[in-house]
Amino acid sequence: MSMAAARTAAQPRRRPAPDRRPALEVVQQRRRRVRRRRLAPILSAAMVSASLFMVVIAHAELAQGQVRLSAIEQSLTAAQTAHRQDTLTVANLENPARVLQVAEQTLHMTPPVGQQQVPNVPLDKPLGAPKVATTTSTPAGPAATPGR
Repeated sequence: MSMAAARTAAQPRRRPAPDRRPALEVVQQRRRRVRRRRLAPILSAAMVSASLFMVVIAHAELAQGQVRLSAIEQSLTAAQTAHRQDTLTVANLENPARVLQVAEQTLHMTPPVGQQQVPNVPLDKPLGAPKVATTTSTPAGPAATPGR
């Protein structure tokens, strides 16, 4: 190869300049790509914001539940304390020594002098007829004299 031939081979071939510009067309695909490129970050930011908002709402609900729970625990503690106090009061009122003292001093009651035992009667069997004794006695007094 000659030098001239090597130069022409090394140089790029130039294209002839076109006479006219090609006609321009509206490409729909590029708009869609641009919309997708713009829409993806917006949607992802909206999803992240919505999830963070839901976490904040859940945290607020949890805090309100804890406040309600502590209020209920306080009222439960107060009710238990009142119940214990009432139990002690009832136990003091039921004390047999106190009941005896109130009966003797306030109500002026005395212990019984004699006790009479009541016979044990079975409730599943009927009782027999009572035995009645008739006594004849003469009436005494002015109402018993006939003839007046």
